[in-house]
Amino acid sequence: MLVQRPQDNEALRVIDGYEQIVNTFAKNAKAYWRLWGRVVETWAEQQCSYLQWLRQNYGEGSHP
Repeated sequence: MLVQRPQDNEALRVIDGYEQIVNTFAKNAKAYWRLWGRVVETWAEQQCSYLQWLRQNYGEGSHP
């Protein structure tokens, strides 16, 4: 049977704390990039709509 020394327990607590920080960072980073992904999609849709409007209003034979 292996007996843990107090330093071993402290080291394990530090490792556990670090692992929690890594997991929290990864979770928050994923949420952040999901948000930006939606923003980019919305921006692209708006730009495509504007381009379509330009084609309809300034296309061949159309003069405002």
